Amino acid sequence: MKYLKHRLKTSRNSWLFLIDTLLLLLSGVTALFVRFGQDFAEMRKYAPGVFVLIGITAVANLLNGTYKIVWRYAQPIEFLKLLRGLFIGYATTVLFLHFTRIAILPRSVGMLTFLGSYFLLFSARTMYQYLLSIRKSAGKRIGIVGAGDAGVILLNEIRRTNYGYVVAFFDDDPAKINKTIANVQVIGRIDELDKYINELELDEVLIAIPSASKEVLARISEKVDTTKVKVKTFPSISEFLTKEPTIEDLRELSIQDIIGREPVKVDLLSISDYISGKIVLITGAGGSIGSEIARQIINFAPKRLFILGRGENSIYEIYNELRERNQNVEITPIIADVTDSKLLEHIISTNHPEIIFHAAAHKHVFFMQNNLYEALRVNVLGTINLAKLSCKYNVERLVFISTDKAVNPTSYMGLSKRIAELYLLSIPDTCPTRFSIVRFGNVIGSRGSVLWKFKKQIEKGGPITITDPKMKRYWMSIPEAVSLVIQAGAYANKKELYVLDMGEQIPVENVAKTLAKLMGKPDIQIIYTGAVPGEKLEEELFYDYETPEPTHHPKISRVRYNNLKAKDTEIEETIYRVMELLTQGEEHSALEIVKSLLP
Repeated sequence: MKYLKHRLKTSRNSWLFLIDTLLLLLSGVTALFVRFGQDFAEMRKYAPGVFVLIGITAVANLLNGTYKIVWRYAQPIEFLKLLRGLFIGYATTVLFLHFTRIAILPRSVGMLTFLGSYFLLFSARTMYQYLLSIRKSAGKRIGIVGAGDAGVILLNEIRRTNYGYVVAFFDDDPAKINKTIANVQVIGRIDELDKYINELELDEVLIAIPSASKEVLARISEKVDTTKVKVKTFPSISEFLTKEPTIEDLRELSIQDIIGREPVKVDLLSISDYISGKIVLITGAGGSIGSEIARQIINFAPKRLFILGRGENSIYEIYNELRERNQNVEITPIIADVTDSKLLEHIISTNHPEIIFHAAAHKHVFFMQNNLYEALRVNVLGTINLAKLSCKYNVERLVFISTDKAVNPTSYMGLSKRIAELYLLSIPDTCPTRFSIVRFGNVIGSRGSVLWKFKKQIEKGGPITITDPKMKRYWMSIPEAVSLVIQAGAYANKKELYVLDMGEQIPVENVAKTLAKLMGKPDIQIIYTGAVPGEKLEEELFYDYETPEPTHHPKISRVRYNNLKAKDTEIEETIYRVMELLTQGEEHSALEIVKSLLP
């Protein structure tokens, strides 16, 4: 390993040093010709001084760090360093010859050699950069992380499609280090990536580990300067159950990969049992969560799928996407508001959905903090409407999407979600519908989320605005969260509250910095603006009085609760009374009444 590293470094630097020395010699000979014409006797007389200048300058270049510079990425500052090394060599030679008198170097010859040397060395390096740009247009120099089956398949795909030239493999398996696979050597471990990227002049690093955890992807990201080298990866391994990965499957590394990607295994049989052949209704189907529920549900062959939402454009987009994905399932788009009880009853009584996924909600903490009426109207009354109609028309299951902000709520949005939870939990057992409440934290890539804001700020060059450096959040990818939501729906027995395992809370600042690095702007400015009303520094997933219990899935906990204090009818009446007070401008009184519903 050490030998290979030494060979890579020495061979390149040795060749560059030799070329530079020959160019120094050429500039010295040229200077002699310019000064003395074809008077070879005079040239022989002063040649020793030129050779001393060349030798000292060559040493000065070494000490100057000239050969530690990666010239393919050289900027003006690096070329000034080159000039510095040559000047140090010239000045040292002048002083050395002045005091030792071992040779004579005419001032004109010395100056011409110095200037000619810089011209030749500068020209050689700029020509090198130009040739590299031509070569890049013809093909990329690629390093593949992962020397397993996926890596070999990717190597063959690259060669087949002429995508580029694979220079090396990287793998953590000690048995593969220094081995050759299809004439490409496994030169080091993943943690050594940064040592070889410049040496190998890589244009792209391709991650051929479909099962890579977010920790592995984060390690790789840390080792690559994304301002110079692109990093691409495969989607998760679940997408390759029926086909081999191809070049087209590669995509650039994203924030979802690093902080949200974990392979999720679900019980496909139990999910299929309760969805296959059933009529399914999804509310909020145009949103981030609702649309992903639709994408995953359609794979389980429901008899019919209704996608309901208020936004015409968002429903149009997900409808067309689903039609392209699956031509066998009948998909019906519905433009409606879950707070319109008459229209909602017509939809349910006419179409008889057996499964309802309720994702329609107002979710923005800041906006709802100024709109308590609207938060209660949509998040609470919309849920009440669906629940009552589910009981009335014998809907088999209703899965409600909740949030970690419903735990000890400090915002109106969280408060409205908590009241919706309490209403569903207080429905009498005479209702035939099985209710599943699924509570989880932030999802990565949710429409209008903080990551969207960060992305736009980074694209504009910054600054990134963060409310507080101590702020932390749970993070989970949308596909992972939705897979667990659907799985939780299979566990429902009457009224159940489930909480998803979100892992550890991650500082929002770390997420912003990671996103900036991935977007090639690691040094972007960050400004702290102060927490907005309703925001917590850290989120919670459980109340103190809630007892989590394991389920058949390690990432889903069933919550036991025993302190419900209000009946469903009482909650509904209270919400209507509160909303009436809000229309009269009595927000303080309304808020006190709402809070009285909480245990």
